[in-house]
Amino acid sequence: MSLLVRRSNLMVSAGDAGAVASSWRHNADAVTLDITGNASARESVKASIATAAKGGAEIFVRVSKASLQADLEASVWPGLCGIMLPCVESAAEVSLAAEIMAALEKQRGIAAGSLQFILMLESARGVWDIRPIVKANPRVTQAALDERALAADLGFTPLPELDPFDYARGRLAVEATAAKVAAVGMAYPLSVQPRELPHAELHELATKAKNLGMKGVICPYSSWVAPVNAAFTPTPELVEWNRRVREAFAVGVAAGTAAVPLDGKMIDVPVDEWAIVVLAMAEACAARDAQKRAALALA
Repeated sequence: MSLLVRRSNLMVSAGDAGAVASSWRHNADAVTLDITGNASARESVKASIATAAKGGAEIFVRVSKASLQADLEASVWPGLCGIMLPCVESAAEVSLAAEIMAALEKQRGIAAGSLQFILMLESARGVWDIRPIVKANPRVTQAALDERALAADLGFTPLPELDPFDYARGRLAVEATAAKVAAVGMAYPLSVQPRELPHAELHELATKAKNLGMKGVICPYSSWVAPVNAAFTPTPELVEWNRRVREAFAVGVAAGTAAVPLDGKMIDVPVDEWAIVVLAMAEACAARDAQKRAALALA
């Protein structure tokens, strides 16, 4: 079972030399260098990709919709994992970016089709057309809502006590999952009003996001990375329980029964199938963390 492990994606302004220089030290699964509207950052992004990758993170570059061609030409180099496309509103926009990427891969000796897309949905139109958007190209691996931009597009200021995006977030989770794309996002209110909080509070909200169908979080602060990674990694207790589930169910199947009791619960096929997923994710997270440790040891 091949699983995408991109629990945390740290956003870094590519124009902030200090932030770029330290971006690899935070144990994020991915780092996204934001060059939006920054011509000087565009000029230095090739070197920034190498710097940010030193800790084993996957490296993405957030480009500008208004200067897509120039930004892609500046960003697509060996060492890049992919591109974050902002304010996507149609499948045609994804297809256009994919065509440019394919040409640049060929020119620069990058394996054809290897670079990925993270799509940002920032408008009512983008949410409305989410199904064809997330299915537009095999390069699409993740999709997220920019809830501050979405609120602006809808013409209101969100209130902390009322989550206005239950529908949009739920639709993202369902549509993306159905298309085999990972939905990413933080739980409300941090999703629309991001700020730094104590580790325990961030972990609680990240866990809530996971339970809403998200598969990771785009982190605007480095302090988010550790609690987000923890929230999206199966705990040792959960791993042990699901190992026991698999063992008990195997015994039951061997005995000719489709359901067996375990600690007062009935274990049947759906429970066993979910245990397979949990154990595979735990193994994938452990492998990803080992890759990052190895990179750090060499940095």
